[in-house]
Amino acid sequence: MKKREYEVKEVIFEKCPICGKGKVETKESTKLFGLITSDETSCDKCNAEFIEEDEKGNERTFSLNLSNSDQKSKYEDKTLKISEWKRGKSDFDVCIEKGILPKAKILGLKVILKPNEETHWYSAAEMKEERAVRHASFGRVRVAKGIYVGGSRGESHGELRTIDSGDLLLTNQRLIFNGNMRNIEYKLDKIVSVQEYADGVEIGSTSRKKVQVYIVDEPHKWAGYIKLAVQKYYTSKLKKKKK
Repeated sequence: MKKREYEVKEVIFEKCPICGKGKVETKESTKLFGLITSDETSCDKCNAEFIEEDEKGNERTFSLNLSNSDQKSKYEDKTLKISEWKRGKSDFDVCIEKGILPKAKILGLKVILKPNEETHWYSAAEMKEERAVRHASFGRVRVAKGIYVGGSRGESHGELRTIDSGDLLLTNQRLIFNGNMRNIEYKLDKIVSVQEYADGVEIGSTSRKKVQVYIVDEPHKWAGYIKLAVQKYYTSKLKKKKK
């Protein structure tokens, strides 16, 4: 069988973000008598593979695959920008460590901001709420013509139902859901709980009887940024009281 031939098309990282020893290059491999070619971006030392994803903010992004490498990384299967890979930390981790919220520039924002209100995070969201669902079961038995015994009984339980879809916005003063049918505002000092799930975040507030769950991309970032925003809000409030 003819040996594969590789041609280096591009050097992505002069120093591999994972092992720190090799180069991360995009190679074009040719096989089956030159009829089929494929590209692979990987480290020439540790075999960490970087898969190019959609751009973010006009910057190229790559996800990490370590299935063919003996290296370990907290960012395995995560997508980061080139600048984040080069730094060795995601923007999210830097913000959380330093206690700094990102600044979001949002085009066509529908929400009317208050004086001194700054936008920090924004994405599409689907809102879900718990609704009581009742199921009836029937146990009537015919014992003679026109005569039945027994009856029906019902049981109810809570079930998450999709209520609306729209956008979720985090500012230095509020968390706002701007939906197609309803708008919900959470003042930061009213938020008492933030629960992260695989596909969303649950918000508990003293201003609302029920918790709401928002299905969003990157729920870990939403949970982290909301908690940080609440902490910073209280810190700012205490500083004002001391003056």
